[in-house]
Amino acid sequence: MSNTIVALSTARGRAAISVIRMSGDNAIDIAKQFFHPFPKEPNMLKVGNLRTEHFDEHAMCVYFSAPHSYTGENTVEFHCHGGTAVAQAVIETCLSHGAVMAQNGEFSKRAFINGKQNLSNAEGIIEMIDAETVSAAKAGANLLENKLGKRIVALQDKLLDIASACEATLDYPEEDLEGATVESAKKQLKEISDELSALLSTATLGKVAKYGIDVAIVGKPNVGKSSLLNALLGTDRAIVSDIQGTTRDTLTESVNYRDIRFNFVDTAGIRESDNEIEIEGVRRAKKAADNADVVLHVTDDPNDRSVYPTIRPQVRIYNKSDLFDNQPCCVDSLVVSAKYGDVEIVKETLYEMFGANDIETSDLLITNERHLDCLKQAKQQLAETIADCDKTTLDVIANEIGGIRDTLGQITGTNASEDLINRIYSKFCLGK
Repeated sequence: MSNTIVALSTARGRAAISVIRMSGDNAIDIAKQFFHPFPKEPNMLKVGNLRTEHFDEHAMCVYFSAPHSYTGENTVEFHCHGGTAVAQAVIETCLSHGAVMAQNGEFSKRAFINGKQNLSNAEGIIEMIDAETVSAAKAGANLLENKLGKRIVALQDKLLDIASACEATLDYPEEDLEGATVESAKKQLKEISDELSALLSTATLGKVAKYGIDVAIVGKPNVGKSSLLNALLGTDRAIVSDIQGTTRDTLTESVNYRDIRFNFVDTAGIRESDNEIEIEGVRRAKKAADNADVVLHVTDDPNDRSVYPTIRPQVRIYNKSDLFDNQPCCVDSLVVSAKYGDVEIVKETLYEMFGANDIETSDLLITNERHLDCLKQAKQQLAETIADCDKTTLDVIANEIGGIRDTLGQITGTNASEDLINRIYSKFCLGK
């Protein structure tokens, strides 16, 4: 079976151009059979005629010689007119000359196999493609630039040095260095544990950068929760009425503010009721509050000092300030008028509450759940090894350190299983 794969690398449908990518040992030879004149040098686009079974296409072609390509293999790209029919005709031409259809993520998987990227790089590509805010794209770019990979390799090197010192002491027992080696290993392992703690501490901000902040809007009926949502979104998304119980279900909408996404959840008014539908609405409101990153507890009573019962951070919102005779003044409270759109202070308060300013200056954030799990596991293993230093032998310590290195290696892929590798690359779109 041919090892030369082909796929459309741009989105399907009507567009200015379509890019068809082909990679493998025979990619250049295949392309020469139907694109004329073929480029004489790599890395340079050449205008020419691409002959398909149905028509001739006026297109451009560029090739990249192995190993200086994205995949590390000979790679050819055709830049054609956009549209489904043209792209499909070019792909069929490649197939008829010996190429085979690529699987999802197969180009990037070949790049991994050929040492052009590691798993954390690959996941950075996915995060950049999926990013809907600048902060999310920046976090993905840091992964793509291998900033996490370099930190992991540095930690693995330190662990290897410690393990080597332990094994060297075992090889030369006459030097009687075991005690000093154990103390040195223990100290260095604690330093590595601190480095892991520093990485783990970025995960909260990483979640904000990647997914945004989940905000539940709760309160009694008719305090203006839906009006507040509409004002925050800048559009009439939720139905607003003086009739109590208008909102019966949760309504989730998102808005970007200073490159951070706020995911607002409007909820049913919380009160006692005999109505089954309203009871279910209240249950969902409480669930939304429990799952949120922060709760906006809305009231229209300037004398209300109540606190919503939640372990989540909360901000009391005094709404309908245009109707107040005396303005309330409370710690951790905001006074707004959703009716007149006076709500920017709510967004700014949430932004500052989660330290979103730090995203702009951050060099590396943990945004990937798989990376987070590996770091947590490595830190737990480190804690156990540090505890073992006072009660076990150097060979056991060296072996445990090897296990920690393997766990960290799962992040970059040096110790990843084939199933994990396949699962990661299957998340890529076709042609990437």
